[in-house]
Amino acid sequence: MTSFFGNAEMRAVFDDRGLMQSWLDVEAGLARAQAGLGIVPTAAADRITATARVDRLDLTALRAAARRTVHPLVPLVRALAEACGEEAGGYVHLGATTQDVMDTGFVLRARQGLDIVGRQVGELVRLLRRLALRHRDTPMAARTHGQQALPTTFGLRCAVWQSELQRHRDRLAEMTPRLLVTSMGGAAGTMAGYGPKAFALEAALAGELGLTPARVPWHSAPDRFAECVTVLALIAATAEKLAREVYFLGRTEIGEAGEPQGDGQVGSSTMPHKRNPIRCEAVIAAATTLRAQVPVAFGAMVAQDDRDMGVGMTLWKLLPECFILIGGALERLIEVVAGLHVDTARMRANLDVTGGLVLSEAVMLRLAPRLGRERAHSLVHRIVREGLERDIPFAAMLRTDPEVTAALDTGELERLLDPLSYVGHAAALVDRALLDSETP
Repeated sequence: MTSFFGNAEMRAVFDDRGLMQSWLDVEAGLARAQAGLGIVPTAAADRITATARVDRLDLTALRAAARRTVHPLVPLVRALAEACGEEAGGYVHLGATTQDVMDTGFVLRARQGLDIVGRQVGELVRLLRRLALRHRDTPMAARTHGQQALPTTFGLRCAVWQSELQRHRDRLAEMTPRLLVTSMGGAAGTMAGYGPKAFALEAALAGELGLTPARVPWHSAPDRFAECVTVLALIAATAEKLAREVYFLGRTEIGEAGEPQGDGQVGSSTMPHKRNPIRCEAVIAAATTLRAQVPVAFGAMVAQDDRDMGVGMTLWKLLPECFILIGGALERLIEVVAGLHVDTARMRANLDVTGGLVLSEAVMLRLAPRLGRERAHSLVHRIVREGLERDIPFAAMLRTDPEVTAALDTGELERLLDPLSYVGHAAALVDRALLDSETP
């Protein structure tokens, strides 16, 4: 099922190898920072850095040791120290505590994960901008409450979607600096184990890892992680909405747009005609699952005392899963949008299925200055109701109503009944929405 959930690039960041490499990167960075301050010998730091590679360690043995010690990090620290040799190994993990290494390691992986997400969101913005420009003037029915409402354009739909994704890019940019900080609290948040040079060491480690020192320890304050999950969930909600839109537009009786279908793709094991929107469904499933994790992330903020590993262990599981889910959902959605089949003829034809009802507002507003708004609304509402009851098209009812024909001449009425005459400022709205977007 990995082909439906997650993608290879994100999984590589958050699999066991990626997890342990992030911890090793922290251990190596700590040793280099300590060497720069004269706390450990430079030769020892160099040896630790050279050895801190996951491919140099026995992962099977580490997993067995983790089960035996019932501890996630100690077996890795011991293995690294042993691999470094007696002299350099004695300086591994000096003054640090497990949560410092694990939290900072996750921040390093989150940076990689956010880079992937940012790139994916950017690609979706680019693709939707291109669609918005291409279909700037493509008419279709706007729908409210599940029913046709007024004419609009498909370009405006796409412009609205890309605008929402642009705001998510802003959210990522605003949130990322808050997240990319070191965790250097020590065993109980006092930094005692790091000695008299603790603050200098914190700054040096941050420099080694490309992070920012946190102002205070945050073992029991994981709001940064909760914010990260929330932003990912916001992006997932937009992805789900887009997938549901394509899912809906591809229904047989609508047929206005649909996800791409490869030559070897099979829709059903028993119905050869099916062209199922499986990518959209995968996006919906992943996004639904991810959105449900926000309350869990908020619950993890309710940490007890100065460190609460019930919270910590919740985040160990939650955060990688959220990144993997959003990575997969966005990859599937990019495939959908990049290969989206848009049936402009069907969009135009569907504007006529109500017999002109999508133009009732246009007619009512044209009558209002001559009859008064309330009278115009009442008149058009009556004509709509009677036409539906008698199965007579709206346009035909208007042409035979004496009050309408007295107020509107034939040419004016016919112009009002053209859907293309009532797309409002859709084209200008597309242009305005894309004004600050990147070039496609």
